[in-house]
Amino acid sequence: MKKLLLLLLFCNSAYACDSYVIGFKGMNGAFDHQAFKDYVGTKCSKLYDANQTQEALNFINTISKPYELYGFSLGAQSVRTVLKNARIKPKFVLTIGAYHTTNVNFDRYEVNYKNYFDASGTKQTSPGIHVKNVDHMQMQKYVNKEIKR
Repeated sequence: MKKLLLLLLFCNSAYACDSYVIGFKGMNGAFDHQAFKDYVGTKCSKLYDANQTQEALNFINTISKPYELYGFSLGAQSVRTVLKNARIKPKFVLTIGAYHTTNVNFDRYEVNYKNYFDASGTKQTSPGIHVKNVDHMQMQKYVNKEIKR
């Protein structure tokens, strides 16, 4: 029995997460799951709908590991809500395809962040990279390629 317990403890610790990427989908669940998985790599991840900010905050407040926030489209607003209310701030924030009226200037939170905007963010005044000629639903893949450069 003791051997089994030790084995279980060892296995659980071997698969423990060192860090997380907390992702938020766009409106009506719009999201490129494969691109997110590629971005996450070997980190652990949790994915939420745009309206599940409280669930994400509950999760963040239970972990003692570093985490990043990732928001696609409407999910960028979710990232802002979580960032404003999280007790422990993330290591990094990435938003992709935020609408031009969504405030994704996170300077006041003193976190590292990067924003990528497509045509829906043309009038965006928050800092970020404006990408031309990339469809909204292709932006996550595009950003992955840019980050790997």
